[in-house]
Amino acid sequence: MALITVSKFHSEDEADFARRALEVDGIAAFVAGAELQVDERDVDAADVVLNRLTGVAGAEHVAPSDAGPWQPPQTCPSCGAPDVVRRQKWIAFGIFAIFVFAIAYTQDATLIGFYVVAAAAVVALVSANWRCRTCAHTW
Repeated sequence: MALITVSKFHSEDEADFARRALEVDGIAAFVAGAELQVDERDVDAADVVLNRLTGVAGAEHVAPSDAGPWQPPQTCPSCGAPDVVRRQKWIAFGIFAIFVFAIAYTQDATLIGFYVVAAAAVVALVSANWRCRTCAHTW
């Protein structure tokens, strides 16, 4: 009987928790320090249990997508027009941030200026990225 380390943990308590989970499924396991060891015949079965325990039970069976790399939209989802452009929102955000910081600095309110710019950054992150030049639809 040769013991194989199937997982290493941060603490012996974590390793012992995993050992008990393996033993519930009928797999004899041993803790050596923070390492979990099983008999070499039980390695695959232990791997299945540990994957299920950590929430990645189906990770080994997931195939990569056949869709290919992401492509920018070619047509507007609203009207179907091919005149789609990426919005230049970061240029406007940069100009806005400079303007707010300049005013905040002159008014000795730099902390308020920081909060205003931070809020504007969040709005810029969640705002639409694409715009149709034909119907003005944004998404």
